Amino acid sequence: MSEALTIEEYIRSFKEILAPYIDNYLSDIIKTEMRSDPRIAELYEVLREAGAGGKCIRGCLVKLGYEIASGCEAGEEILAAATAFEILQTAILGHDDVIDKSPLRRGRDSIWRALSNNITSRLTVQREDAYHYGISQAICLGDIGIFLANRLVTESNFEPENKIEAMKTFLGAQLNMVDGEMLDVLMSYEKDYGDAEGIMKMASLKTAWYTIIGPLQVGAVLGGAAPELLDAMKKFGLALGLAFQLKDDILGIEADEEETGKSNTSDIAEGKITLLAHFAMKKANTEQLVQLQRVYGSKEVSEAGRQTIREIFERTGALAETEKIMENCLKEARTVITDITQDTEKTKLLEQLCDMMVKRKN
Repeated sequence: MSEALTIEEYIRSFKEILAPYIDNYLSDIIKTEMRSDPRIAELYEVLREAGAGGKCIRGCLVKLGYEIASGCEAGEEILAAATAFEILQTAILGHDDVIDKSPLRRGRDSIWRALSNNITSRLTVQREDAYHYGISQAICLGDIGIFLANRLVTESNFEPENKIEAMKTFLGAQLNMVDGEMLDVLMSYEKDYGDAEGIMKMASLKTAWYTIIGPLQVGAVLGGAAPELLDAMKKFGLALGLAFQLKDDILGIEADEEETGKSNTSDIAEGKITLLAHFAMKKANTEQLVQLQRVYGSKEVSEAGRQTIREIFERTGALAETEKIMENCLKEARTVITDITQDTEKTKLLEQLCDMMVKRKN
């Protein structure tokens, strides 16, 4: 009997198959577009490049969900549905970087920034016009990615009734995700740092559904899952997805940009609504509150400003309180694992997934 894989090995081994599949899929589309309009093909190429280098965690969870539900090892038929989540990820990150005005993603220019720089190098345009062009095309490419992702699920090689249910599940995850994004935008404009319950609801909708619940459930539905299994995956994913988002918020203000591949000041410049900010605003003394109001959401944030916010989050206890909630979410996720699977190897993978989601550095 071969030795059981760790979650890192499980993801890495599947990524070796999935990444070329994604690249070939998008490359074939680009070749088709090249015959009709090379300019459109060039834009599709930006989408393909933006997705390169991803960890493929969501695609891997589609495979894991299928194997838990079916009791069988997934074959090539799972690749289309797994690719759907990876292309969706690239698409919504493109949209998210527009909303957050973030110039970096995965250590490279974000889609809108890359397209802005490209049009500037080719044409004599004003900076504002170049930005608007890049944003406009990033929105269009994000839409294209979402449409392609949905088409991939419908084209996967499974029984029609399973594909219909998987498509409903996939669309449901997307709707929840956008609901969460809209709450995030709304709360940011309202500067509502006082609603902890609302912040957690927003984070669960925005992150948990497309990061954990959706991938696991889509794979499980394709594997013929019973409703009880889907319910358990939802409970697991809500808890782990919230922990994942809380870790993301922490990395957003304290991690090295070279490790995360994205800006470590954009969350501060945006004045992002997080539990970190909620607890800091609630517990800050007068001097700290003045500094928070001066720097957090100030649009232009220096390294000194980032360090100021980082120190306030730590000294007020906001960081420790957020980490405590994150750990409680992890414990809650772990209690559901036995309702998802009794298989020893799959149990270990889900347990290791919990650790991986909060011990990551990017």
